[in-house]
Amino acid sequence: MLFIPVLYFQSPCTSEESEYILLTGKDGHFSQTWTIIIESASSDTKQDTSDIFVLLLYSAKMGSDIRPPNNNNVPHNSFLCELRHFLVQSSPHDYSAPFLNLELLQSLPSEPIGLSSSESLLADLINSSAPMILSFTQGSMLHAHHEELALSPALLEELRQRLEQTLDDVVDVMKAKEDDRAQGRLERLKQLSGFPFTNRVEGKLQYRAFLLFKTLQMARRAFSPPRGQRSTRARSSTYSVCELRSLTVSLERHVVGPSTATINNCQGSCAYPMNRANNHAVLLNAHIESGNTNERAPCCVPVAYGTLEVVHLEETGTKLKTEPDMVAKDCECR
Repeated sequence: MLFIPVLYFQSPCTSEESEYILLTGKDGHFSQTWTIIIESASSDTKQDTSDIFVLLLYSAKMGSDIRPPNNNNVPHNSFLCELRHFLVQSSPHDYSAPFLNLELLQSLPSEPIGLSSSESLLADLINSSAPMILSFTQGSMLHAHHEELALSPALLEELRQRLEQTLDDVVDVMKAKEDDRAQGRLERLKQLSGFPFTNRVEGKLQYRAFLLFKTLQMARRAFSPPRGQRSTRARSSTYSVCELRSLTVSLERHVVGPSTATINNCQGSCAYPMNRANNHAVLLNAHIESGNTNERAPCCVPVAYGTLEVVHLEETGTKLKTEPDMVAKDCECR
């Protein structure tokens, strides 16, 4: 009897924080030999791989598809892996805060991002200044990801210009902070996205360039928060005026990049004289100061909100969810 060896290749995504690698196999009445090779995709990885545990998960389901991905897809999985690591590096961490499950939020219906996306949707996303979160599933890291975009020449040129400007901004901040590690990872992302563009850009590279642009927007916001938020951080907590202040919350670890989101909050006194209040708050405050202390005093609260865009990278494709009323934009006494 002739035995023909069957080879399966898997490329799991690891990072400096990885404690184990999960590999999948098909159970059966045959001997299996595993050859595990661990190598770094970038020169800046300094983790000692000897400390990583390798876990093998077998499926008794004979129909399980664990065929090796096409070699053309391996670089794209590497791109998603590098993208996630860059987001982890560029976002602040607050492991003491409770995690927010994005699935608990009220969302607008999701829209697919790919070849079927409308020109108006892609233009809105490229021109949007709203905060964005990239949500990664384990499957999107391990499986081939075939997403492409079909941008018009005009929209592709706009993406190129915005990506180039945002890239310059982030690189300047990294140089100022002497963050060589992040710079190395960013160079790797540029190579995998084919940037700077040539005259003809295929749909897969358009998709990568889009994700890279939105990632750099997030990184720029994390590295250099808006001037108003920087000034409020420097003030004393006893500052009495009702105003918008920065508030960062933690998101679910391991599946979302970045791991935090800045949603802001309102803080400060609503005592007389109030310069950020409507007529009801002014009269209510005067009524209370006249000795009627059994009424609720005016509170410093958000009166305007912005959206949060969440891009889900899943095994079945890429989807956009818009979370309304997520980020406080303005405050008043009410």
